[in-house]
Amino acid sequence: MSHTNARFSEWEYRNIALSVVTQCAMLVRDLAVEGKADRQLMQQCLRPVYLLDADSVSSLYPEPGNFDAGMKTLQESFDSSGLKQHADVVRYLLGMLVLQQQLRKNKDMMNTVAERINHLAATENQDENPEDLPEQAWHADCAALARLYQDTISRLNFRIHVAGNPEHLREQQVADQIRALLFAGIRSAVLWHQLGGRRWHLFFYKKRIRQCLTGVRRKMLH
Repeated sequence: MSHTNARFSEWEYRNIALSVVTQCAMLVRDLAVEGKADRQLMQQCLRPVYLLDADSVSSLYPEPGNFDAGMKTLQESFDSSGLKQHADVVRYLLGMLVLQQQLRKNKDMMNTVAERINHLAATENQDENPEDLPEQAWHADCAALARLYQDTISRLNFRIHVAGNPEHLREQQVADQIRALLFAGIRSAVLWHQLGGRRWHLFFYKKRIRQCLTGVRRKMLH
């Protein structure tokens, strides 16, 4: 896979991928606490899951502006007040980075994921405008990814414990959307790792990552 194009460097795409993981974590938090989240933002996070054979990072994230909320939250989380404000989001983010590491080491599971994703991609509605996708089709897509998450990622040693309103968490559609987003976040976390991302970077490269995302967000305005 080609990691760069004329618009963004590999370093920038690495932090865009990390912002996608962050946005997935934000949406998980919203679903768990409020029982709902922005469906268009969810759709944008789920879209890269189905593109296993993408020839470039830019084809996975053609419009990084769709992940501006994740970029902003990631930037904010690098200082103490932002870290406190986004505590659950950061916890889910770090959890997905742990799970992608465990997933990459499990070759059989990686193969199962790839086979199931290729099958889903043949019938999934990722090319549809999120606002045009019928409610039933949207829930079916999320349910299929949720089942894949339960059949694979859920069997790894590490577990992400989602905190929120128990009434919302008991709703099947909410639970499906949360698992689908966790799966999507782990997909982008795998890409982040392929681009050179490591967990320790979040602790030692805070200023560099924050500055990088400021530059990316500035580029998106032009």
